Amino acid sequence: MNWILSVVALALAGAAPKVKDSVQAAPGTEVVRVKRDFGKPHFDLAIDAWLSADATRLDEARLWWVNTAEQDRRKPLGPMVERMVKLRYHRSSSRSLTITVTGDGKEFAFVVELAESGELHAFVAIDTEDGHHVPRCRLSAARLIAHRVLGLPVGLARVAVTCSDAGGTSHKGQVRHREIT
Repeated sequence: MNWILSVVALALAGAAPKVKDSVQAAPGTEVVRVKRDFGKPHFDLAIDAWLSADATRLDEARLWWVNTAEQDRRKPLGPMVERMVKLRYHRSSSRSLTITVTGDGKEFAFVVELAESGELHAFVAIDTEDGHHVPRCRLSAARLIAHRVLGLPVGLARVAVTCSDAGGTSHKGQVRHREIT
């Protein structure tokens, strides 16, 4: 069974373990919500981030499930999903973390940054619908699009996004990924 079907099965079953107490006590800030075109419609993915007490450092970022039917309750992806989908978190600086998601032969990178203004943003490299490449685009919306066979999701086709470049121009396209063999 490929990773996307495992993710769907776990989302349907609600099989993720409980969130650590420390995270429950101090909710993070949602940086981006990722909708899906498969599975139960009340399960999304989100990237949340936590800042230091003085809000000058990005302490942590996490990709996890959001159950919209339960007031946006967060749940980790869980060990079974993480065997199929590898998550890596890499600190670039005290204000920047990269979340790399690898699965189904593709690797996607999301950079979470704390801006000088104190706002949190997620950035990705994209290929636009009109064929241009934007190496750093600030996410405003994201959607996982499944590859389907006979109407059933069997893999990840792409991550569709709306974002804006450094000049503020809005773009629609897909997250550029790296093929993994």
